[in-house]
Parts: sequence; structure tokens; C-alpha cells
Amino acid sequence: MRRSTIGGLLVLAMVFGGGCDGCGRTNPIAMDLDLGLPPPDGGPVTEDLGPMFPDTGIGMGELLITRVVPDHGPYRGGNTVVLRGSGFSLDAVVTFAGRMVQPADMELIDSRRLQVVVPAGEVGPADVAITLGDASVTLPAGYTYDAIYVEPERGSVAGGTFVSIVGSGTNFTTGDTVTFGRSACTEIAVVSPTRITCKTPPLSASTVDVTVTHTADGSTLVAPDAYTYYDTSDPFGGGLGGGPVNGSVNVTVLNATTGDPVDGATVFLGNVGGPYVGDTDVGGRITFSGADLMGAQVVTGSKFCFEKTTFVAADASDVTMFLVPWTDPMCGMGSGTPPPGRGRSGSFISGSLIWRGPSEFSPNPWLNIPPARANEIKVAYVYATQPSVDVTNPDPASGGAIQRVLEEIADPLPADERGYPYRIFVRPGGMAVYALSGLENTTTGEFIPYVMGIARNVLAGPGEEIVDQDMIMNITLDRSVDVVMTELPASARSGPNRYKVRAAVDLGGEGVIVRVVNGVEIDTLRRRSNDGPFRLVSQPALFDALSDGRYRVEAGWFTGDYDSLPYTQIVRTGIVGVDRPIAMNGFLGIPTATSPEYGAPLPADRILRWTADGPTPSLHVLLMSGGDGNPAWRQFLPGDVYEAPIPDTTPLGVADIATGDIVWQVYAVTIPGFDFDTFSYAYLSDRYWEKSAVDFFTAQAN
Repeated sequence: MRRSTIGGLLVLAMVFGGGCDGCGRTNPIAMDLDLGLPPPDGGPVTEDLGPMFPDTGIGMGELLITRVVPDHGPYRGGNTVVLRGSGFSLDAVVTFAGRMVQPADMELIDSRRLQVVVPAGEVGPADVAITLGDASVTLPAGYTYDAIYVEPERGSVAGGTFVSIVGSGTNFTTGDTVTFGRSACTEIAVVSPTRITCKTPPLSASTVDVTVTHTADGSTLVAPDAYTYYDTSDPFGGGLGGGPVNGSVNVTVLNATTGDPVDGATVFLGNVGGPYVGDTDVGGRITFSGADLMGAQVVTGSKFCFEKTTFVAADASDVTMFLVPWTDPMCGMGSGTPPPGRGRSGSFISGSLIWRGPSEFSPNPWLNIPPARANEIKVAYVYATQPSVDVTNPDPASGGAIQRVLEEIADPLPADERGYPYRIFVRPGGMAVYALSGLENTTTGEFIPYVMGIARNVLAGPGEEIVDQDMIMNITLDRSVDVVMTELPASARSGPNRYKVRAAVDLGGEGVIVRVVNGVEIDTLRRRSNDGPFRLVSQPALFDALSDGRYRVEAGWFTGDYDSLPYTQIVRTGIVGVDRPIAMNGFLGIPTATSPEYGAPLPADRILRWTADGPTPSLHVLLMSGGDGNPAWRQFLPGDVYEAPIPDTTPLGVADIATGDIVWQVYAVTIPGFDFDTFSYAYLSDRYWEKSAVDFFTAQAN
């Protein structure tokens, strides 16, 4: 089992070219780093992974669980643990509190150690069971689901990392405190009853408990071993760390696809002709030392059949970079059929939509929806929350589900049926289930929602059917959210020319409500003009069942009808008050190439330069494709640096950029609490981005 160390990141993509339709819907700088390591949710699994004792075969036949390492983790699941015992095989079925582990999420280390990814579960102790054939054993309370988790779960010993503490069933309030170990978190902000943000205190390299203390009664919530401080680069996410450069730089080069060390990669500091150049060893490592090695450096790693990578102005003594391999047949990649994987199972959730009315023991009519006119019917659609706004769910109508519900009463009526039955297909995990009811035009398919219902804190294990999740259809969708875009930057070379606003309701650890019916995004508006506010209608009030919900709003200036490049956008979260327009301002300027000019040859000094108006971003990321279409270069730069060197590596025995038409793309990103000298590849996920702007340019390589 090869597990990504940056969970949820998108597969690497290079999106270039004049059309570039859909670029705004993609994150090309995110990398799916399949490093064969446990995901970051629960930190590293290090205990007993090595052959500490010889496998004598004694006691290996009896199926037995003795412990789970580690024995706790977040309620959302997704972290990796190791079951210790005997008699294990990959034919086993493992459950946590009755919820099955996906077969694809199991790796047999040996007959005494089985590594699994934990499913979501209720806060508190959980029995862990394993079944193999006719044998079944249980470890009572062998695992505990923590009530809170930290995101991200790792950071530099220098502190100052912007983190979110997310809870399940919590009631965070203003005045609550957060401690990492025994040190207080700073700049605490209560975003919602289930989310707090703050900046980590400085601590030595260690793994510490994270504690939230309620100011009202002094009670605490503790997530043991929930956050890890590192004094080098991020041990899972790579990047920069180790403190300022003071006489040495340690570089590790890894394959972004496999996580394996890249031996024989050529690494150099500064210019090609400088004194600090060499090849990595079999562990993908090389160290440069010298009395003149002080302060920020330009660090480049390269190897044939890989995309080159450069960190510009990095004042970090430890650098871990990932080189992206080409999917090119000449490199022995990009052909053949991948081996089949082990299976994954979805889940079903069922229940009834209940309207209140005169009948106590049978379905009531939908009186809180206007009467249907000609070519209209009353209809309801049922959905589950999404893990995030851009990670969609499986089709809820799959597998014979009943996702579309009509105001029709079955004849004969099932016994004890008070509502209108539904059944939807979902991803396993923790979520909320909600229904939208309203009027649908039978000719055009247009749907107008009027009423909503919701079932909270639903947990579904793989292959499980969750029943009796009834929803009272009484949340009136009669509110509106107005959004105003101001302080937009100057337009770029070929745009932008479209404005877009998108909203969602964030329910913390249960995911987000993204309302899409019949392929239409209900909470997305696109216009050619920015005159006046963007009004999102049919919104719910954040009361009662949604009292802990918060609006998440995106606003952007895009090109064309498909959110293409160039664009600039802002994301705001934790919004409660919508009685006045939400101001989206301070947009990042769109990068504009100054050297070379669009379509011109690379400049003689081989330095790409650009400019932008507006605020200074936290980070620049540059992507380049060569004349052969392969990814040629990836550069990471501080937000106040607007030029990137593209040296000719031929003298080092590494091929230069392929000649012909090249395309280069610049991302500008604002990340709260970001420090470039402790950069982690995890920050390439746009879930951390507050602002972003991007454009692409062409040039000639001769």
C-alpha cells in the first residue's frame, strides 16, 4: 500500500495553452506525492515497523490482536495504524466499532503486523475486531477516537504555523485557549463552534498533545500526540527547514511519484558554474559545506527524464525536493497497464423526509412549498456533504438509490411510515445528509429550492447501510447573501473578463454543503459585469440545526465561461453575519511577463521576470513545459521575488530545456501564517490558500 503523505492533494497536472478551459477548476501546482508513508492525519507510524524480533513462526497460527499502534486518532479517520498480534493475512476483515476498513487500505507487513487506514468513528473508545475465515477476535476499547484534530498536523520548531483545530460535537467559544504541550497558541480566533484557528508556539522537536480549554467552566478537550514539531524540512511534506544557512546545506532528492530516493541527481547551488555542485548518493542525499555558505541560496535539482526543481532565495539548511518523472516511453514510463488494486466499498444512507402537518402517523403534504404551476412539480433531492468544495461525492443516485423524491404517497402506505422514503449512495466517512425541496420545471429541468432538511453527524462505514436518518423539512430557504468585489487589479494580457462568486455552508468536520441540482450550481453566479452586488438567493439561516455552520465564499475574476486563465480570486471562511454585503477586496495582481515578452526568445541572461500590482503574495510557483511537451522546470520563490533563473544545465551533463515553443505559468498565492523558509509541499493544496492569481506565457527556446 503506497499512501500519499499529502492527503487530498490533486494529481499533478500541467495545464497550458491558449484555450486552457477549466484551468480555474484545477490546481496544477498541487502534487500527489505517493511516498509509501502513512498520511499526515495521525503522524508517522514508527513503533514496531522494523524486524525487532525474528519471525520464528511460534504462535503465528492463532488469530490474535494484542494492541493497536498508535491507539488513538482523529474522529474523521484517515490515519494509519498498525495492528499487532498473530495469524494476520490480507484475507482478513478488520473493523473499528463495527465499521470495516477498506480492503484497499490494508497492507500486510508480516503475520504479526497489519497496517490499516482507520475509518471514521464516534468520539471515544472503539472495539477493534478482525475476522479471518471462521475465526474472529476483538480487542475491547483497543482504539480511541479523539474529539479534535489539528490541520496541518506538523510544523517548524520556530512556531508561527497557522493551524486549525477542528472538533466533533464541540462548542468552542470566544475566550477558549489552546495549548501545544504546555505552551499557549497565539492569535486565537474562534471561527465556529467546531473550529478554532491560531498560530503555534515555538517548541523543540517533539510530538505534543493539543488541548482546548473552555473559558466558561475550565473543561478541556485533548488530542494526544496531535502535532509534531520538526527541526529539519517537513519529514512527510518535504520542502525547507533546519534554520538559516550557516556553513552547510543538506539536500535530499525524492521521486514525486514513488517517494524513492533519486540517486545520481545533479544538485547545484547558485549558478551552474559555481563551486557547489554534485550528484546525490543512493539515498538521494548530498551535503554542501563551506565558510562562504551563508544566507539565502538558490538550490536546483535535476536529472534526465525528470522535471527540474529550484528553490529560489531559500534561507534553509535542509532542503527536500521532489522531482516529477516524465511519463514518456523513452524513459520507460507512460506505457503498459497498471496492476489491479484491491477493492473499495461505498455506503448507503436511508430514511424519510418528514413534513409537519395535521397527520401524526402518515405523510403530510408539502405545504411550505408554493403550489405547482403548469409544467411544474414538487420534488426533493437528497445529498451528502462533500469533504471539501472541490472534492465531489459519488453519484448519490447510484446502485438503485432513491435520491429524487416526489410528493406522492405510496398506496398502500407502509406501516409506521411518517414521511417520504429516500436512499442515497455515499462515500464512507463522517458527514451530514441534507435534502432540498422545491419546484422543478418539467420542460427545462430548472429547480428552485424553497425548503431544506438535514441529518447531522452521520457515520457510514464501507459497505454499510445506515438507516432511519429522517429529516424534518422545515429549514426555510428565504435568505440571501450579497457579495461585493472591490480593489480588483489591472487586467492582464488577455483577460480576465468574467466575474464569479460561489458560496457553500461549512459544517466543520462533517464537510461542506455544495448545492448542485441537475448539473446546475445553485450557489454560483457568473457575470460579465461587476456593477452592483452578487446576490445568492435561497440561502438558509444559520440557526438551529445549522447554528454551527459558517458560510464559505469565493469571489474571482476569470477568463471565459469556464473559469480559465488568467484569473485572480479570494476565499473567505467563517462568515456568519450576512445582513450586509460581504466585501471581497485586496485581490492579488495577475502576474504579467516582462522578460521575455509574450512569444519572444528566452533572454540572454536566461532569467524569467514578471510583475504584478496589488498586495505582495506569500509564495510564487513557476511551472514550465519544454518544446517536447514534457514538464521542464518547477520553481518555488518567496512572494516578494519576481524573477526566476533558467540556467543551461548542459555543462553539468544534464539536458537543457527542449527547444521549440515553451510555456511558463506563474502562480501567486497568499497563505495565512506562511514562512517561505519553512515551506512544505503540503501548502500546494489550495485548501490553505486565501488568495491566488495566475497567468501563463509563451517563449522560444533555441
